[in-house]
Amino acid sequence: MKSLLYFLCGLLLLTACKRNRDEGMEIPPSISSFWPNSGKAGTIVTINGAGFKRKDNEVTFNGTAATVLDANDTVMTVLAPAGGSSGKVSVKTNGKELEAGTYTYQNLSMRSASPLNGPAGTNLLILGEGFSSLNAPAKVLVNGKEATITTVNDTTLIASVPVSAGSGAIRVVVDGKEVTGPGFLFQDISKIKPLKGGKGTQVTITGEGFNTVAANNAIAFNGKAGTVISATTTQLVVATPDDVATGPLTVTINGQKTVGPVFTVIPPPVLATVAPLSGPGGKDVTITGANFSVEADENNVTFNGVSGIVKQASDRELVVTIPVGAGTGNMKVWVNGQETGGPQFREQNLGVASLAPDNGLAGTAVTVTGIGFSTNPADNIVTFNGVPATVLSATATTLEVTAPVAVTTGTVNVKVSSLDAIGPVFKRAGVMTFAGGPGTGLFANATGLTGDRNGNLYFLQGQQVMKLSPDGTVSVYGGGTNAGHADGPLSTALFQNPRTITVDIYDNLYVLDGAGVRNYVRKITPAGDVSTAMTVLDNMAGALAVDNNGVIYVSKPNQGVFKSESNGSLTRMNVESFTPSNKMALDALGNLYFSGGDYYNPFIVLVPTSARGGILTGSRISEGFVDGDPSVARIGSPFCVTIDPTSGNIFFVDNMNMCVRYTTPSGTVKTVTGAGGTFESFKSGYKDGTLPEALFKSMNGIHIDRSGNIYVLDQFNNAVRKIFMK
Repeated sequence: MKSLLYFLCGLLLLTACKRNRDEGMEIPPSISSFWPNSGKAGTIVTINGAGFKRKDNEVTFNGTAATVLDANDTVMTVLAPAGGSSGKVSVKTNGKELEAGTYTYQNLSMRSASPLNGPAGTNLLILGEGFSSLNAPAKVLVNGKEATITTVNDTTLIASVPVSAGSGAIRVVVDGKEVTGPGFLFQDISKIKPLKGGKGTQVTITGEGFNTVAANNAIAFNGKAGTVISATTTQLVVATPDDVATGPLTVTINGQKTVGPVFTVIPPPVLATVAPLSGPGGKDVTITGANFSVEADENNVTFNGVSGIVKQASDRELVVTIPVGAGTGNMKVWVNGQETGGPQFREQNLGVASLAPDNGLAGTAVTVTGIGFSTNPADNIVTFNGVPATVLSATATTLEVTAPVAVTTGTVNVKVSSLDAIGPVFKRAGVMTFAGGPGTGLFANATGLTGDRNGNLYFLQGQQVMKLSPDGTVSVYGGGTNAGHADGPLSTALFQNPRTITVDIYDNLYVLDGAGVRNYVRKITPAGDVSTAMTVLDNMAGALAVDNNGVIYVSKPNQGVFKSESNGSLTRMNVESFTPSNKMALDALGNLYFSGGDYYNPFIVLVPTSARGGILTGSRISEGFVDGDPSVARIGSPFCVTIDPTSGNIFFVDNMNMCVRYTTPSGTVKTVTGAGGTFESFKSGYKDGTLPEALFKSMNGIHIDRSGNIYVLDQFNNAVRKIFMK
């Protein structure tokens, strides 16, 4: 019984507390707006506010009582009373008297307006009366800014919301009279951040007129719906959908669409190098790769889960400060919500930041830059891909070392006492003289270069086909000192003016020779038998290629390129009447590539297996020395092309720029080596060494072997040069 009494007392106390709390939370009456503020007797007037009673409200128009049609906590609708006059609208509700504003009795009135939200250009439909005038056209203003009226009669107006109108009341002015209608919520997208990303990227949309209820804002990325995470009147945070697509971002509220900037879908970030891979907190790490954001705050880099500070950012490089307390663990990079894992990083007082140069051959002097080195050279153990190197001198931040004899491509690591540091990759790459050299007299007036699967190289000199063995020995392969046309064994075969040489996949050599209007394609089998594969009846055919099926391609002056048929006839390829010279190249798909051949034709041509051929890269009207995509790339005097079977890139020599260069199948040009790394045209000379250091002088042939090594016939240096790329 006592327990029951306690329960009842508690229940009464709880009820009293709730009643007191509800009474304390009662909202005091207030009025925010009313419309229209003019019209005739019987016009419906809407009063907006808060704290209204649902009944027993009193409204007067300049002292004349009005009929209240409906009321709730925030909206009250009344009829302008008959017999009323212009003046104050007063409201008595919930024990308080409030003034709504001034109502004017006149013929100009507004019954409705729609839509009540939207961007610039939204067509407003305004219904009412008194819009016509014989004196001056009606005016519509949105938040005080004049809109363009497209349709008007006495009861209807259609007007376009002006640019940058902002949110505010809709007003109509006719013959000096005006009526104020409902408020218009102006929608605008001023910025989205980030502008690029992918699946799951969180995008912040800045603007105005957004709905504070997240679900009432419909966001789409090129038509694909996103998810609204948070919403205010000026900012939305949205997650992109799984199937996000590049295109404009749109915000739709109450059926009104606002179009914003284009959101571009990009792949997740790609990490190429991180240097150093160890170091103390507070030092910087440089990360290279692709698909980074140029906005520093859109990149997030963690070291073993601890965020670093991104100091500098470009699309291909980030500079990040190592956080204190990172310890040892994997790095991660997020760019606009897209994640890529990185290598292990070690927080310690030893690190390797850079190598100069980062490529070379045995004996190359390399400066290793970093932190925590011993000033005693012997205390620093440096290895190139595991092979010990000689340390010549040392400071706390630099080591001078020599690349070891057995150097191969791999990381350069440093060990000092008990600490190990993994450094950047040193590439076994550079240029060396394979045979000959200035003053040797070799390769004088030689041209063309090709090679077989056994590592032998072949070139043309005088009336002879010459052979360069893998050990660097030069010998006559076929032909005599006198010109002629004789098939048969190499020992008796004769050639006349041989000028282009190439090879097929079976190691058959093909030589273009002849003079006047009678030219020939000669075939030399691996067994040493010479035969005439084709006769070309035209003046000085120059370019030559052979595909995997033995189909021969030759050029004719100012007529373009021709393809051999099984009956011995020639069919003209679908390409302009270019006059290519020297070796052409065919890829695995049968696409044909050739160079323009001189200063007046500084471009590379692609002839696809179907459709019309045209310039792949370079410029028809402007030579130069610029790497880059086809829109900017410039070439000097391209001569002789060959394809790297591994990468599919098309390599060529550029004699105006004294460089070895290549173009990707899409036309992007890059320089491999030459001109001493200066990008200065005509910078020639003779120098072996790293790729940036090397110099060449008038190159007449190029070949790539099965290992990816490049050979160049450097005629004016009397040499064949070998370029190591791996």
